[in-house]
Amino acid sequence: MSFKNAMQATQKSILQYAKQGQPYEVLAALLAARQFNTTITETDLQAEAGKKRQLKINYYPPVCSDAGTGNESICDPGIVVEPKQVFFEISRTTASAVYQLNRDDIRFVDGNYTFSDHAKAAINAALPAVRRKLATEAAALMVAGVGLLPDGNEKRMLPFLDKTNGNINPMGLWEVERIYRDAGFANPFIVGGTDVFHWRKATEVGGLNEQGQNISRMDRANAYYDNLVNDAFGDATTEHILAFDPQMLKFVSFNRNAGIFATDLQNIDAIDAIYQRGGTDYIQGVMADPLTGLLWDLDVNYDKCNYRWTFQWKLEWDIFFMPPMVCNIPGVNGLFHFTTCAPVQFECPEGGTPLTGGTSDTYEWDTTGEVTFPLYVNKLVLAGQTSFPNETVADVTELKDLFNANVTGYVFGVDTTKITYTGYSALSGQVNDATDISFTAAP
Repeated sequence: MSFKNAMQATQKSILQYAKQGQPYEVLAALLAARQFNTTITETDLQAEAGKKRQLKINYYPPVCSDAGTGNESICDPGIVVEPKQVFFEISRTTASAVYQLNRDDIRFVDGNYTFSDHAKAAINAALPAVRRKLATEAAALMVAGVGLLPDGNEKRMLPFLDKTNGNINPMGLWEVERIYRDAGFANPFIVGGTDVFHWRKATEVGGLNEQGQNISRMDRANAYYDNLVNDAFGDATTEHILAFDPQMLKFVSFNRNAGIFATDLQNIDAIDAIYQRGGTDYIQGVMADPLTGLLWDLDVNYDKCNYRWTFQWKLEWDIFFMPPMVCNIPGVNGLFHFTTCAPVQFECPEGGTPLTGGTSDTYEWDTTGEVTFPLYVNKLVLAGQTSFPNETVADVTELKDLFNANVTGYVFGVDTTKITYTGYSALSGQVNDATDISFTAAP
């Protein structure tokens, strides 16, 4: 043993490591718009806490034509205006995977951290992915619900700003506002991709333009940037913007773990109480998303035979599109689709090209002749990450699993004797400071 190998590593645990800062503003827009639609409240969809119900609304639709002349007699029969009915029911669920915390794994972690601390760390690490899943599903549902413009078109291209210098063209926003005004709708919420982001930044620093217009007054509190809108349309040849009257749609959610259906142990902190009480083995409560404020149902189970906790969180939700409140052509629902020009790369003197992202490749490392199985892996250096698995792997599949367990940011697979992944660059590293790992693009 050398002096170099005689030293002992210190240990530091960072339980709140995954960033929570990606807000997904399509959710922020839907949640902010809820206060403007009081036609439906979330309590309308439950008989009591934890009891979900279908909602029937009786309403009088707008009368879109009137043939009165003033010569009629009110002694004669009139036109009966009858209410109509519309039904709403929450039908969507977004859920995390089922995660597991092993009691005896905590014995290997130094520091005064409880079981609940580690469970919260696992939730913190997975919550951004689950939140993105919810936002992606919500954006897709909004795109699917887009109605016709009042002139019968499915979409309209508008000018918002100059793609090369960021100068705002106010005609785009003015035209959106005019369309909503003429259609009888309220001041719209706007959710879109790059143009909305650049619009907001331009109004922050705006002043008088060449036409004498004060651009700083073009700012809107209800404009939201979320590139998931572009992704939902699946069309990279243009930028996409959704605008909606907040009174014409409503995001609603429902919690099963409420009222008599909730345990007195409510949140993930109660994992410690489960263990210390020596009898209780489950939790049915809620947990709040720190970014959106949404309450997710949280289910926790303790398997006392295998000394492990499993837990999952889920949200039942939907977006309800209201029946017409004003008279327009059929298919106009207050949710409109606008487009703008696609972003382009800055044009150099010799000319520019449209801005495109890089393309991914499949990379592979053939273990044949490189390693001999069984292989004891004391140290692994890969993708700039160093770990000490201290495990013996029997074959290439177990080596792949070891890579996945110790290297963050990549998903490795196996193709015969090769370990593969999909990415944008070739990885290199070492096993045990002796065996080189060198991935190359697959032919």
